[in-house]
Amino acid sequence: MRTILLLLLVLLPSFAGAAETEKAQQALAAAKGLNCVFDSAVDTTWEGESYSTRPQKGFSFTIDAINTARGNAKAVGRQGATHLEMIALPNVRHFLGFVATGDLNVTSVHAHFAGEAGKFLASHSVHMASEPPRTFQHYGVCKPAPLKQ
Repeated sequence: MRTILLLLLVLLPSFAGAAETEKAQQALAAAKGLNCVFDSAVDTTWEGESYSTRPQKGFSFTIDAINTARGNAKAVGRQGATHLEMIALPNVRHFLGFVATGDLNVTSVHAHFAGEAGKFLASHSVHMASEPPRTFQHYGVCKPAPLKQ
């Protein structure tokens, strides 16, 4: 009897964790829009003969019109809207954007709740097509956006 009780005490947290993961995956899969806020950021540039990293201010934007069947969405920010390609996996959504200057933007939204249910862990990378190389890495959360009427 003691062995069964010990087994339950050991396995119960993993069942709760699996249920939370499944809930996060379902919520992310159902999202048709995401409001993303990135509070922490790093700017990395090549200076002299090495990379130099500096903290940067964060930013926010919305990922709208998520269409899993077509694998696309659009990014909406202060400068307007741009097309995004999407890679949809059960545990993460990767959104890829390209701009006319050759920059690559990648936003990854993970089916992992950040503190409170409903906010997903997220990161956003910008790879500039500049010489010398320059990249930005942003960290934050994305929350499902309410459906537009």
